[in-house]
Amino acid sequence: MTLRLFLRRIHFRQFTTTTSAPLANPHFSIDYLIQSCGLPSDKAIQASKKIQHLKSPNKPDSVLHFLRKTGISESDITMSISRNPLILCSSVEKNWRPNVAKLQEVGISIEDISCIISHSPKAFQSNFVSKVDFWKRVLGSVENLTLVLKRSATLLQSNLEKAIVPNLSFLEEQCGLSVCQIAQLIKCQPRFIMSSTEVLNMRAKRAEELGVSRSSQMFVYALLVVGLNQRIIDARLTNLKSLGFSQDEVTTLVSKSPMVLTITEEMIRSKIQFIIKDAGCDKLHVVRNPSVLSLSLEKRLIPRSLVLKLLKSKGLPVAKRGFLFLARQTEKNFLEKIVLSYEHTIPGLHRAYTDAVSGKTSAKEWFKNISN
Repeated sequence: MTLRLFLRRIHFRQFTTTTSAPLANPHFSIDYLIQSCGLPSDKAIQASKKIQHLKSPNKPDSVLHFLRKTGISESDITMSISRNPLILCSSVEKNWRPNVAKLQEVGISIEDISCIISHSPKAFQSNFVSKVDFWKRVLGSVENLTLVLKRSATLLQSNLEKAIVPNLSFLEEQCGLSVCQIAQLIKCQPRFIMSSTEVLNMRAKRAEELGVSRSSQMFVYALLVVGLNQRIIDARLTNLKSLGFSQDEVTTLVSKSPMVLTITEEMIRSKIQFIIKDAGCDKLHVVRNPSVLSLSLEKRLIPRSLVLKLLKSKGLPVAKRGFLFLARQTEKNFLEKIVLSYEHTIPGLHRAYTDAVSGKTSAKEWFKNISN
């Protein structure tokens, strides 16, 4: 046998092996993920390890064809495959088609479905049709359902009978939460409801330890807060004490607004120092109105403080209402009842206020000059 004939036979064997099982070749898998799915080379290399078992491109092709025909965006297709390459192995007829059809049936748009797929592709590897109506009832509306699924569609993989129903019963019967409060809790932390009942019970006890009773309207927020690491919570409670609040004052503050514990120590310190030193409020006012600590320092507290100081300098009666009152007003009310109402008295007030909200340094100089 000549060398040329030997090389031809070797080449033929390699060719027939490659074409008979194309996706068994990792290099073919990488090329497929790059060329057909739009993955960058580094992501394709990682993803290829999970689909090397495929014997042909038929199933991946059918999945891609369905997604594109349905209207799922190319960027969301690429993202979903990057996050979970195994969706290329799932069944169009058993999973993808009925799942997407059900989401459309309850009123979720293709654009939102596209987003849901990109964020939680794993959910579409199973058939979740029977669970969609259940979650729609729990969450109260299509809008809420869409919002939650866009954050985490893993809800659709949960065991309703063994996990979700007992948890809902616990929150309603043992924690006193209303249907609306439970929906709000799930909207904020979709994975919360998938914890074990034992974990939920532990959270409830930790919430009570913060001084928030189960009968309080704030209990639902306390349940969210205690999801933080205990060391973080302890550090933030200690930080409040270091700012001059007593233990009783800290307990009162947290019971009125548990969400203040989600704010970093540095930011809480900056806000409290500004409210007390710059805005001239007593710390007891903060204890009685802790929700003000959740407002933006740069976009809310500082701009409204500038307006209040200007109104005081002009001797206008509205200034007697105090800083915390003005800070808590909605943006619409503040603009209409304060800023625009006094635009004729102080020309340029509206422009200066909006500049301050947007962070323009010239706004502070304007307020300083006109107050003098």
